[in-house]
Amino acid sequence: MTRAAEPTSPPRWQRRPDDRPDALMESALKLVRQHGYRRVRLEDIAADAGVSKATVYHYFDSKDDLLTRAVAERMVVIQGEFEALLARGGSATERLRIYLRHFWEFSLSAHAGVWQRLLVSEIVTEAPSIFDAWAEGFVGRWQTAERLIRDGQATGEFRADVDAAVAARLVISGLAHQALFHEHFGVHRLAPCPLERIFESALEQLFTVLTAPVPNTNVAS
Repeated sequence: MTRAAEPTSPPRWQRRPDDRPDALMESALKLVRQHGYRRVRLEDIAADAGVSKATVYHYFDSKDDLLTRAVAERMVVIQGEFEALLARGGSATERLRIYLRHFWEFSLSAHAGVWQRLLVSEIVTEAPSIFDAWAEGFVGRWQTAERLIRDGQATGEFRADVDAAVAARLVISGLAHQALFHEHFGVHRLAPCPLERIFESALEQLFTVLTAPVPNTNVAS
């Protein structure tokens, strides 16, 4: 007696059609990290996600559209992780230190390093929409730091006359720059400096400015 063939499982996209955009974005980010922006084709992304190229066009207009949305969503996820840390509470000083520590450690990660190199070498000039999606997320890092500084100003922890927006830009950009050049570009070979020293000194300088006594300009000369 011939045994009946067992039914096969349906293709994964029939089982999870709502997951297609997320899976395509995940494949796109993975392949770009591995091979760079220029070398990755839309058909490569489709194959990695297990769908046809035509299916990709059902959700996205182009490779740049797919990657722009993927980067934007990734930046939102990262910001959500930051916000979850801050939701634990504490003084403005404590929350600002926690936030900057997490930002520093994330910026030093190999994953962040790959993206930073791609942004500088290819994406900023060849795919401005993708770069803008990343840049908007980076501006969000400035804004979070600014918000924390303003919280400290409201509670009296920090000087009210400090320009919170500029202070936030300087510390976030400074840490990001050091992570990129010192660690990911290997400049530490030419100018060695312990990573922890860079971070702690940067925060010491920031908090010194934020908490220094306000100069008394009414004292007679």
